[in-house]
Amino acid sequence: MSLYRYFASKNPLPVVTALDENHFGEQFEVLPYRQNPPIAAGGQIQKPNIYKVRGNNSEMFLNQLVDYIKENVEEQNRVEFWSIWHNEKVPSKNIYRVNPQQITIENIKFINENDNCCIKFFFKNNK
Repeated sequence: MSLYRYFASKNPLPVVTALDENHFGEQFEVLPYRQNPPIAAGGQIQKPNIYKVRGNNSEMFLNQLVDYIKENVEEQNRVEFWSIWHNEKVPSKNIYRVNPQQITIENIKFINENDNCCIKFFFKNNK
């Protein structure tokens, strides 16, 4: 079984590759996903722009993820971050909503503590 991590967004997000010479480093990648929706999502991912997120489950990865979100995620794009096992679904108790500009490592540490989870970077009343 494989763990999949995705960003799903209403609008395109910047791509980060291991070859990029930026502060994200070689451990962190955000790459376009070719299938829509990914098989791993169990039908839950409905956004048109989907990006696989690569990196190990380290403190460095979490820091890079927080930096990427703060720099590139805007609430109006209705961005979601999914961490799910192949062909499983995220239970509603593991779906969180966070302001992207105020996110901290503590806000996302649960991705290492839960098998299946989702962070939504927008609130329900936004369209």
